[in-house]
Amino acid sequence: MNEAWTLKRKREQGRMMRRKSKIIARARKRKMSKFARPEALKKRAQKAARAIIFKKLAAGKTKGEIESKQMVIAIEKKLEKYKAKIDKIAIKILPRVKKKEAERFKKMKQSSEPPTGR
Repeated sequence: MNEAWTLKRKREQGRMMRRKSKIIARARKRKMSKFARPEALKKRAQKAARAIIFKKLAAGKTKGEIESKQMVIAIEKKLEKYKAKIDKIAIKILPRVKKKEAERFKKMKQSSEPPTGR
C-alpha cells in the first residue's frame, strides 16, 4: 500500500477492525492451539536469519537499538545482497525453530490439561 489514507478511510477501517476484533482474537487463539505449518516455520527461520545478518551489519546492534531510521533503511538495503547467505542460515536454524515450536506446543498442551491428581 503506497497511498496515504484519508481521515474518513482511517475511521472506517478502525470501525471495521473494532467489529472484527473478537473474530480475529478467536482465530488467533485457534491458530495458537495448533502446531505451526512448515511454511510458517520456514518464515520464522528466515526472519531469525535476517536478524542475525542485520546484527552483523549493524555492529552488534538490533533493529530496535538503532535510533536512526535512515541507518535501519540502509542496512535493510544491504541485506538484499545477502539473500543466499540468509537462506543458508535459515536452513541451519530451522531445526532450532521447530524445537522451539514443539516446546511451545507441549507447554500449551500441559497447561490446558486438567490436573489428574486426587
